[in-house]
Amino acid sequence: MMKKIVKIYALASLLLVPFITKSQTIDEAVKHLDAERFTAASKAFNQLAETSPSPQTLFYKGYAILRSPEGLTAENIKMAQSAFETGNALDKKGDPFNQIGLGMVKLATKDLAGAKTIFEQVKKDTKLKNADVLYRIAEAYTMFPGATDAAEAILNINMALEKSKTKDNPEYYIVKADAYMLKNEGGDAMNALTNAERVGKKPGKTYERMSRVWLQGRNYREADAVLNKGLSADPTHAPIHKYHSSYLQSMGKYKESALAAGNYLKNSDGDSKAKLRYAKLAFVAKDYENVKKTIEEIKGTNPDPYILRMSGIINFEENQLNDAIENLNKFIKAAPADENPAMDYGYIGRSYMKLPGEGDVRILNDSLGIINIEKAIQLGDTTFNYYQDLATTFIKNKNWAKAALFYEKAALAKKNATAADYAPVGIYYNAAKNYDKAELYIDKALELYKDLWPAGYALSARNKMAKFATDSTFTANFGAAPIWDKYFTLLGETGKAAPANKRSVVDGLRYLAGWELQVNKNLTKGIANIEELLKYDPTNEDAKKMLDAMKGMNGTATPATPPATDTTLPAPKKN
Repeated sequence: MMKKIVKIYALASLLLVPFITKSQTIDEAVKHLDAERFTAASKAFNQLAETSPSPQTLFYKGYAILRSPEGLTAENIKMAQSAFETGNALDKKGDPFNQIGLGMVKLATKDLAGAKTIFEQVKKDTKLKNADVLYRIAEAYTMFPGATDAAEAILNINMALEKSKTKDNPEYYIVKADAYMLKNEGGDAMNALTNAERVGKKPGKTYERMSRVWLQGRNYREADAVLNKGLSADPTHAPIHKYHSSYLQSMGKYKESALAAGNYLKNSDGDSKAKLRYAKLAFVAKDYENVKKTIEEIKGTNPDPYILRMSGIINFEENQLNDAIENLNKFIKAAPADENPAMDYGYIGRSYMKLPGEGDVRILNDSLGIINIEKAIQLGDTTFNYYQDLATTFIKNKNWAKAALFYEKAALAKKNATAADYAPVGIYYNAAKNYDKAELYIDKALELYKDLWPAGYALSARNKMAKFATDSTFTANFGAAPIWDKYFTLLGETGKAAPANKRSVVDGLRYLAGWELQVNKNLTKGIANIEELLKYDPTNEDAKKMLDAMKGMNGTATPATPPATDTTLPAPKKN
């Protein structure tokens, strides 16, 4: 019975040869598949399998299903398996390629051990003599994320190259490059692709892979060169436009990147799935108008949850904050299990922080913002400097304690925090009148700045004056005097005269005048400090009165107590 079926298929194949030639050949269908024209490829392979069923056409039917972006759904895996089983049954001895296809099905379901059992049996049955069998096994080991084996792929493709007498199939070298890229070995991958380039026949696919290697290694000059070669050699190869768009994004050329994304769409199927892939490219290129237009075109025809993510982020960028929160929450609920929603929580949090509101509404929105942003940080999102953003927001709201808290979290989150990380923590804890914490972080910053931050000493002196305002020993001994003295030493004459330093210079000189008078009993130096103060602030009435009192002490007048030292903290600068 089987022989009869095979003869019928063979006869049908002969009768249909002219029809197939006029429609699609396998090579043309494979080109569609490589160019990510998945709908066209699927249509062509289905037609070939129906009009000329053979082990070869049925293998390609199943293979195309597994290669498509939606190939790993349970339904599609089952369809691919059915095609391979049918193709295998058409050969009374069993067809090695459809058996490899069944091994691919195992990999698609992450059954690496089951796939290897099938592949090893096929190799045994073909006695390691068929180079294309070895090539397809090697390819299978690179096709399915989560079920790859780069070492097995390299082993099998090397055997295929040894068995191949002509070595004229560029696909062998492309698969070898894919295997090395799984190992993150860009040099070996590029060597393999150089051989594919030498063989020729697949310039679009070869240069596309080369661009991926260079882009992954951030070798942008080389990436640009091979992209131009690919665009020139095969402008209909859609993926070359995709990587061209990525390259242009890396260069900050978002308008050009969006145009390249449009070229990707023109050279792919143009169906709902292709439009979604285009939207994702245009989204990264910040071409939001065309993304919105495209999302509207495919809404209701494509259930991909990433539409919700893109819509939510665009909502945020356009200040439609409630819509952003709604869409991103929907995305988190609908996203695949292996998708990290960290960035989405970050955008939700930032949306809450930007929502208008006062009083209890403001408190609630801030609370929800912080909860979501801290989720984003916990899940490892580094898209934004979240703690810095939170601190800036609370500075605008004049909430110094919250600003200090998030600057502190930002500093503590770093493995090697710098003086610049610690300084704002100290500044805003000082503004919040948390003098102990302010002292801790100001001292850390001063230690790391190594005398390159004179203003830090002024801040340190003020902080200590406030901290020990009720400590009679510290107050009587003018305990902050050495810090003010250090400030002036670092500032120098030019620094003293700078308008930006005026307040600290005036406050410091006044404090040191009191120190000289009351602690060191050096009236001359005290007078000199006040006179210098008046040089920088000649209208300071308090200083004038203090100077008169001190000069009176130089004669027969009863010694007068100078005005109390001003320990008022400066208001933080408004951002």
